[in-house]
Amino acid sequence: MIRSWRIWIAVSACLCLALAGVVWLSAFALRLDRADRQARESAAREENARLALWRLDSDLLPLVARESAVAAEAYGPVSPARGVLDEQRRPMPAGTAFLSSPLLAPLPEHVLLHFQLAPDGTVSSPQVVEPGLREALGAPLPASEVTVLEGRLRDLTALLRETDLRRALAEPPLQARRAQVRVEPTSTLADISQVAKNASEYSARSRSANQAVRQSQNLSNAFLEEPPQAEADVAMRAVWVGDSLLLGRRVRLEGRDYVQGCWLDWPGLRTWLLGQVGDLLPSAVLEPVRSRESQGDGRMLAALPVRLVPGPAAADGYASGTLSTLPVVLMVAWSGVLLAVVAVVALLVGVVALSERRGAFVSAVTHELRTPLTTFRMYTEMLAAGMVPDEGRRREYFDILHREAERLSHLVENVLAYARIERGRAPARLERVAVDAMLERMTERLAQRAAQAGMEVCVAVPGDVAVLTDPSAVEQVLFNLVDNASKYAASAVDRRIHVECETRRGRVGLSVRDHGPGVDAATARRLFEPFSKSVQTAAKTAPGVGLGLALCRRLARSMRADLRHERVPGGGARFVLWLPSA
Repeated sequence: MIRSWRIWIAVSACLCLALAGVVWLSAFALRLDRADRQARESAAREENARLALWRLDSDLLPLVARESAVAAEAYGPVSPARGVLDEQRRPMPAGTAFLSSPLLAPLPEHVLLHFQLAPDGTVSSPQVVEPGLREALGAPLPASEVTVLEGRLRDLTALLRETDLRRALAEPPLQARRAQVRVEPTSTLADISQVAKNASEYSARSRSANQAVRQSQNLSNAFLEEPPQAEADVAMRAVWVGDSLLLGRRVRLEGRDYVQGCWLDWPGLRTWLLGQVGDLLPSAVLEPVRSRESQGDGRMLAALPVRLVPGPAAADGYASGTLSTLPVVLMVAWSGVLLAVVAVVALLVGVVALSERRGAFVSAVTHELRTPLTTFRMYTEMLAAGMVPDEGRRREYFDILHREAERLSHLVENVLAYARIERGRAPARLERVAVDAMLERMTERLAQRAAQAGMEVCVAVPGDVAVLTDPSAVEQVLFNLVDNASKYAASAVDRRIHVECETRRGRVGLSVRDHGPGVDAATARRLFEPFSKSVQTAAKTAPGVGLGLALCRRLARSMRADLRHERVPGGGARFVLWLPSA
């Protein structure tokens, strides 16, 4: 028989290989799932960024178009009126009628100040005029607001001295050249493809914005009876001057070059814009783009030199709305694997234990058979050879041979009965019998077995108790119990074996008690295990194969009864067969 440790080493190696394979597959699947989730999150973020850019440019377009549609003459407080008639409906001479600038009205949202830069560097504003002119034109302002506007004009004048605004506006606009996007050396093919998509989107948004501004300016000029006197760029352009954002354009008035535009409230405008895309990109940031080298990954606004940084994906975006089922699947799979491992280990433990018990059983049976067979051979040879002339000695030898035959018969009977139960063959059907009558039939056999060990069976049962059982099975159980008592209590001073009856909770108990050394705690834990006695144990204790008590319990449970071992305070062993009362 293969040693158990070799079996455990082989099974452990196989389980380790299988678990290593499952771990590798799980890790590989998790990596694939993580990559897929990251790809979906990236795709969702890019889609949200694309929608946000279109939304931002759409929201900024009215502001740029409105400022682009302002006539160049409106940047002065007043301008000559054209096509004006007197009360007699005659054209008035040029220079006799003037109109107030529409920019004298309250400043629109997100605009701090309108300004005009003269060729000599002088900075003026249609909102900052001579004292009393506003009242004359019918556009008065509180003194506090006038002070604020004058302070802004001074700040803007100082700011424009530090930069060449004409040169900045003279550079080609970003939308005139395809967006210059930066590609890192470590970028993947997907990153490069996304950058190209961003550049294409930027060009499309730029064309759409320019077309809308042109249409707005053409619509504004269509209401004029004469074409505008100034030559101006088509649209306002946004440029950064330090940390300030300006909208400006170059115009030519009376043969001189001017720069006209407005100073935007960038902090307020940025807060407003981020609020417009908060549902798509709650962690987005708007960064100024002051040069072509800082355009980044192509996520630029077409209306302003500003780049959108999306930040982490939205919590309610497409990717996060799709929960991965892989962890649940892996958990179920791992549960199945662990259950299978536990089942394999439990089965192997049972098989190895059964193999070891059966090996011990074979050894014990061989030992048990060797002694009576040796006795049979020796005595039969002596009797056959006529070596025992004395009649008394011959009768003694025949008695020994008879006892050994009974011993072999009892051993074979137990083994065959246990084999029948193991194959599922139930004993005879149950019947109602009286306890005293049943014990009366088997008392002689029990007494003979006890007498072989020099012991006495004392039966004490009432006459009015009946049980529902199989009498032959009960006889086999009681005989095994008396046989055990005869073997293990043979050295006791009190050589009585008590067979008694008691009733408890609708069940009848037949107990077998001796006055021997009893059963220690270690042995009591495995009393009813089959093949529990090895050949070494059998050699040190009473003869047997460790099958009797296991057989007795199986027989008891097959007839709806139970066999229990109970401790006796005064010493000895006590076994009770509990039978259903009839």
